[in-house]
Amino acid sequence: MTIDQLQATLRAAKARIGYGRFALTFAMDGREDCYLTFWHRPDAYALSENCKAVASGTFDECMEAMDRYVAANRLRDEAPAAYSIAAE
Repeated sequence: MTIDQLQATLRAAKARIGYGRFALTFAMDGREDCYLTFWHRPDAYALSENCKAVASGTFDECMEAMDRYVAANRLRDEAPAAYSIAAE
């Protein structure tokens, strides 16, 4: 996966949630570990962001954890479905 592909993947995951941003950090001590965090503001007027640790481990483990996190926190339609006579 290239950096451009990774950025697109992280942006797509953020879009499915509807807010915040993901950050992927790679360890620089010779290990192949990486860390995935999700940053968001608790409300529109907050001065700082909250950080949630999503995963640590291999790159593949972090990507799988991101998919699970997005599935559990994805943007949901809050409006009820409109009633339609045509649907009957």
